[in-house]
Amino acid sequence: MADRALTPLVSINIPCFHQLHHLRRCVDSILAQTLSDFEVTLLDDGASDEYRDYARALGDARLRYVRNPARLGAMRNMFQAIAAGSGRYTIAFHEDDLLGRRYLEAAVAILESDRSCGFVGAQMHTFEAEPAPADLDRPLPPSSVESYADGAAFVRALARGINPMFGSIVYRRAAVAAVVPAHEEYATLVDRPFLLTILERWSAAVIRAPAVWYRAHGDGDRRHDAMMPEHILRLFARYRAALPADLSDDDRRLFYDFSGYWLFTLHRLVPDAAQWPLRRFALRAWRDGLYDPRWSRGVGRKRLIGRTLTGR
Repeated sequence: MADRALTPLVSINIPCFHQLHHLRRCVDSILAQTLSDFEVTLLDDGASDEYRDYARALGDARLRYVRNPARLGAMRNMFQAIAAGSGRYTIAFHEDDLLGRRYLEAAVAILESDRSCGFVGAQMHTFEAEPAPADLDRPLPPSSVESYADGAAFVRALARGINPMFGSIVYRRAAVAAVVPAHEEYATLVDRPFLLTILERWSAAVIRAPAVWYRAHGDGDRRHDAMMPEHILRLFARYRAALPADLSDDDRRLFYDFSGYWLFTLHRLVPDAAQWPLRRFALRAWRDGLYDPRWSRGVGRKRLIGRTLTGR
C-alpha cells in the first residue's frame, strides 16, 4: 500500500491553454483551501514556457507542470485531467474559475462519509466581477447538499434546474477508473453522459450553496463549434433512457418541460451551416420521444409554429 504521507488525498488537475493571467487567480483560490492535503498538476495544452516558469517560481512542492506532447483540444485535455494524479479523489478544474475556500473540505467529507458516492459537484454560479472574499469563504451547510441514488434521480434534478458545474466535480478515483468519455457520440456535450455512466454503479451529490465560481465567457465563446443536431438528440436520448420506460405524469411533465426548453436552446448554439431546419429538428425529437409540446411549457405547439415560420 502506498505511504499515506506521500500520497495526497486529492489530485487537482488544471487543463491549461494560454490563460496564465486567470490561472494565477485560480491557483490562489486553490492554495487558500481549508483542506490542504492535495497535489496540483498544470496540464499545458499550449506548450507555453510561461506556465512552466510560473510553476517553478511558485515554489510549492504540491504543484507541478506537465506539457502535453501533442495538442489535445479543450475537451480531451479536460478528460485527461480527470484521470491525472495519484490522489484518492480527483478534480479537473478550469484555469479561469475559482474555488470557494471550503469546497474541497466539504466535497471530500461527503465522499469519505458515503462510500457509495462516486462524485460530488457544485451548483453553477457564474461571475464576471471578482467574488468578494466573504463570498469565497462562505460556509457550506449540510442542508445545501442534495444526493442522487441513480441516473434517474440525477436527470430529475437537472430538469428541476440543478446545474452542476462540470469543472467542479470531485470524483472518487475508483468510480472513473473504467469510464470512457464518448467524445465522438456527444462532442462538447459529453460531460453529462459521462456522469450518467458513473451513476450506473455509484450515487452522487451536489452542493447547491455557492461553493465554486464559473467565469462568464461572453459573446466570443466558441466552445460549441463542434456541436451538431445529432449530438443534442443523443444527449436527450441518454437523459430519457435514465428515466423509467413508462413515465409517470410528474416525470412526463418534468422531462418535457426540460427538453422543450433545452433542445431548442442548444440547437441555436449549433453553427449556422450545421443547423437543421427547425421543423425537421422538432419533428425528429418528437418522433424519438424526446419532445412533446402537449406537456412542454418550453417550446409548445404555438411557439413551435412561430419559430418554424421565422426560423428563429
